[in-house]
Amino acid sequence: MFVLIIAILLAWWRMAKGPSVLDRILAFDTITVCVVGLIILLSIRWRSLYFLELILVASLLGFLSGVAFVFYLEKTMDTHPEEGAPPDSKATKPSPSKTP
Repeated sequence: MFVLIIAILLAWWRMAKGPSVLDRILAFDTITVCVVGLIILLSIRWRSLYFLELILVASLLGFLSGVAFVFYLEKTMDTHPEEGAPPDSKATKPSPSKTP
């Protein structure tokens, strides 16, 4: 249980300090998985089945938020490697000129 708490703290630090947005998304996903693991361990320790719904909801929210973050990044990040090409235009290579 203490390993999961340490993993949550390290992932929290990565989410706050992460050099890129993708690092922050992975850290958030790690926190979600660790929180679900903590809920499972507490449910086993307390011998209670009442936390099963909470486990399912937390897992679903973590998965859907990760998918939403990636979908948002895909729509907003510039994926054109060519410099100077606007994001909405189709970058085409110049056709080779025919020499007579």
